[in-house]
Amino acid sequence: MLALRDGDLSAFEALFRRHYETVRVTCARTSASDDGGDDLAQETFLRILRHRSTFRGDARFTTWVYRIARNVCLEYLARASRDRRLAEQWGAEASAPASSAGGDDVAQLEAAMRALSPEHRDVLVLCRYQGLSFSEIGEILGCTPGAARVRAHRALQALRASYLALEDAGNRPATG
Repeated sequence: MLALRDGDLSAFEALFRRHYETVRVTCARTSASDDGGDDLAQETFLRILRHRSTFRGDARFTTWVYRIARNVCLEYLARASRDRRLAEQWGAEASAPASSAGGDDVAQLEAAMRALSPEHRDVLVLCRYQGLSFSEIGEILGCTPGAARVRAHRALQALRASYLALEDAGNRPATG
């Protein structure tokens, strides 16, 4: 990254190849969008290229990349939420994906993740899926490692509640 920052554009290809898949998965999980991961990852790498001169090198490159990816995903979620509200105002159907929380535990877990707030989903992706330390998560989120640990704990509690709510909804007898 230091070579890219200093003007060696050929270094971008190596960074892209090395980190693209991780960034794509992070974006897909953070945005709760199966098809949006590629677009959001590409936007992340465009921003890396565009803002390469702002990389100071005092933090790890991956920390800097996750922060950019997080901002890209939060902007996407805000835009999607605004678009849904506008669609509802005009009487159109909201464009939120339908959750398939049947008997499949993986599908139910994914649906539970989609139901979380962006903040909870964000910290779980960084902690559980990317395996970052609480120090790294704190750097990305702009908080202390202790606060990152508390956020992760609360996010897990929210995920558990969301998962169980979906499970209860799936096991209720049909009325009517």
